[in-house]
Amino acid sequence: MRFAIFTELYAPSIGGQEAFFRGLSLALIERGHEIDVYCIGHEAGLTSRETLDGITVHRYPIDPLYKSPRFNFLKRNWRSAWRFSRHISDVAKRREHDFYLLNQWPFLHTLTLPSGIRERSLLHWCEIRHSAIFRAAQAHLPKMVGMNAAISDAVGSQIKEASGRAVMTLPSGLDLSRGEYNPREDRRNIVVFGRVMEHKNVALALEAFEILHSDGYAGQLIIAGDGPDMAQLRERVAQSPARGAVVLRGFIEDEEKFRLLAGCEVLAMPSRREGFPHVISEAMCCGLPIVTAAFPENGTKDVVARYEVGVVTETDARSFAQGIRHALESWERYSQNGLATAATLDWGSIAARLEERLQGGQADATS
Repeated sequence: MRFAIFTELYAPSIGGQEAFFRGLSLALIERGHEIDVYCIGHEAGLTSRETLDGITVHRYPIDPLYKSPRFNFLKRNWRSAWRFSRHISDVAKRREHDFYLLNQWPFLHTLTLPSGIRERSLLHWCEIRHSAIFRAAQAHLPKMVGMNAAISDAVGSQIKEASGRAVMTLPSGLDLSRGEYNPREDRRNIVVFGRVMEHKNVALALEAFEILHSDGYAGQLIIAGDGPDMAQLRERVAQSPARGAVVLRGFIEDEEKFRLLAGCEVLAMPSRREGFPHVISEAMCCGLPIVTAAFPENGTKDVVARYEVGVVTETDARSFAQGIRHALESWERYSQNGLATAATLDWGSIAARLEERLQGGQADATS
């Protein structure tokens, strides 16, 4: 089959959905399919078309300011999102593909997709939002496509409840051969991974670590990532009573990422809003327990609770610190549960699951 993937961002952009569609695409190619990715060129210097790992990437429009619009509260340049949506509508009208995979974002592309193509389309939901406009989208957009999928069972259940449509689960997968594992005695330190920006809420992990540090925790807090709030974070760390034990690593490559996950004893995920972050799968693959907080839009809490791979805490720093203590005390159980769960997240198995559902013609209810 020849698949078209319509998603606002793709490599070299870094994020959970970028990782999801790249991993799924590579697995589908391994199974004999062809993949075209259509996305927005989010930075200067990108070509309008190139081949990456056998995946043909088409970029239109090229907008270096797409993620930094004139009005920051918009988060995106919605004029470019509209141009992208009209463009992929024209692509779909050519009917050159057998099936169409749509990212949840940027929403507008689902509305502009030709009605005859929607029956051969799957809309993938990566997170839940609770504002009025997002509730409306979550209720109505699933009805406009032939199939719906979600990054986790919890996200899928909420989309099903909002729309009445069946939703299959296509989680963020793994290349299991890349995972590393160290025994408990060879691990130390708490790590935070992700973009340094407001909703990632790194400050919660830092505040919790300050409590642990004052109580005698001997390890470090390693913050791996970069982003628009990095200067503010550096200033906050410089004023921290635990500053000598806080390490800002900045962006790191994948190979080093797995080594770091395998060498730490807890992954702290303090985000206010997530779906099923790719780093959660990677942490499980390395047997690393996870601590996260019960924010309403944080899908990580549902993944951690379902698979019993760590601790879900209340949203204050003291509770988060106590959750880390509990994860350390029950480390072996959470670590082994993570390894067992990771074994079910191989990309080849996820691609096969998608093929099976396509052959069946419709998605089953969330399981």
